[in-house]
Formats: sequence, structure tokens, C-alpha cells
Amino acid sequence: MVKNTFLNNLLSTAKSKKASILLPEISDPRIKEAIIKLKEKGINIPNINDFDCNNDKYINFLLSKKFSANWPYEELINYLDKPINKALVILACNDVDGVVAGCTVPTSDIIRAAIRIVGVNKNSKWVSSIFILQSPLTSRILTYGDCAVIPEPNSEQLAYIAKDASYFHKLLTNNTPKVAFLSFSTNGSANHYRIDKVREAVQIFSKKFPNIIHEGEIQFDAAISPEISKNKNKDSILKGEANVFIFPNLDAGNISYKITNQLAGYSAWGPLLQGLNKPVHDLSRSCTIDEIVNIATITALQS
Repeated sequence: MVKNTFLNNLLSTAKSKKASILLPEISDPRIKEAIIKLKEKGINIPNINDFDCNNDKYINFLLSKKFSANWPYEELINYLDKPINKALVILACNDVDGVVAGCTVPTSDIIRAAIRIVGVNKNSKWVSSIFILQSPLTSRILTYGDCAVIPEPNSEQLAYIAKDASYFHKLLTNNTPKVAFLSFSTNGSANHYRIDKVREAVQIFSKKFPNIIHEGEIQFDAAISPEISKNKNKDSILKGEANVFIFPNLDAGNISYKITNQLAGYSAWGPLLQGLNKPVHDLSRSCTIDEIVNIATITALQS
């Protein structure tokens, strides 16, 4: 029931946006079924083939980009013949509001094409990712980042990952983000160069985004448990109530979201990409129809 309430709230808000979302991999049976379900729910999902009459417009757009400026005409056509590339060009030209793709190609392909075509938001500087984790038993919803994109983020990257993750958490849950910069140390309980990186990230974040509640360096148990927080970190700002968790590297983030999903039974939605100029989200190649529907709904919510 909790899960249905959250999903219903997302769907209601997404429908009110009246956004159009492209799912270009229409040869995949899961995409076909997801499109049917999304249309039944009132989400506008145009067919990528309906945009064929605008090829000249899209070719001119490609010619304006540095990576393709000297391509011959035939190469431009071949590039647009790939559905994911074309979908991203359609998005960049403001003919749709978002793109969801990746069930047939690796994440790296989606990110590379999105950076080339859609571009990185100047207020984010980097593309990163989050996972939304929803408890199977309570209303608790957590945001984990980065779990899929930047292997070894530096301190500034960690700060911007946290900023974008906070925005996403607020957008999806309407709850105040409370950010924990995670480490194997809490408030100086250990010293190591890896901890220094997290401490520096917190300093950057505190200076640039002081209005977002945050703390670090902090261990996961002290960030999520009020009782442990009292024992380990008496002057804690978070008081064991963190809901946005920033991991020091991709190993930690990726392993942690999968443990939360597999052992605790939390639903895991993602990777949701952040930092691009327009909403683009990746699909796992093992994604289910329901996951496609949920991520497309989130994409519509962003418009």
C-alpha cells in the first residue's frame, strides 16, 4: 500500500506536467508493453517514427555540434538512423520533454551520447547518477549517489553529486533532503587520505549549498539510526535521519544499493542520470516492464 501511494502520487504529478517522453527502443517487447501501460496511465509517449519529416532540422542541429561538424551527409544520416541518437537529437531540439533508453545498449553508450547531444548543465558540471530506494514495509524512501557513473569522484564532484541528488530527492518525495557524506569515519574518529577527500567535499558543499541540511564525514549507521547517532555523534545535525547518502566512490555506492535491494528488499529505481541539460534516463538491460514505466513516469515529472 505504501508503495502504491508513492507511485500514485508520482503518476498524478507527472500527468499534470503533460510532458512527452520518448522510448526509442521500440523493437524491444518490454518497451512495447511499457508504452501501452504508460499511455493507459495518461503519459504522452510519441512514436519516434512520427518525427521522420523533421530530418533536415535534426541534421542541421548535428552540424552545429563540434563532434559532427565535418561529417559527410551520409554519416549524419547513419547517425540519425540509430533510434537512441535520434531520440536525443529530438529532445535537444525541444520536440519532446525527455528520453528513456538503454535496455538494448550499455549505460556508457547512453551517457556518452547524452553528453554529446544534450550537454551537461553548467550548474552541475558533471553527469552522475542516483538510485531511489523504497522500503517494502514503511514510507521510507532513500536516495543513493553516485552508484553508476563516476568511479572515483574528487571532492568537488562529490559536492555536486550531493547537490543534484538533493534536488532529485525533493522533487520525487517532497521531503526535505538530509544529506550524509559517507565514510568509514564519523566526525574525526579516524584519519586517512580517503576520509580527507570526503571532509573536503563537505567543506565545498557547506560553502556552495549552505541551505541544504548535511553532515560528514559520517558512517552509515550513525547517519540512519537515531539511537546509534546519539552514541557515536552526540552533536549530530542529522540525528540519524539522513535520507540522501553520498558514497565516496562507485564501489561503495554500487555495492550498497544492491545490498539494500537484495537483503533488505527495498525497491531500487535507477540509475537516474543527473547533471544533463534535459531529462535523460538509463535503463538496465535486465529491466522489467514496471521499471520502465516507473522511470518514464519520473522523467515526465522532471519536465
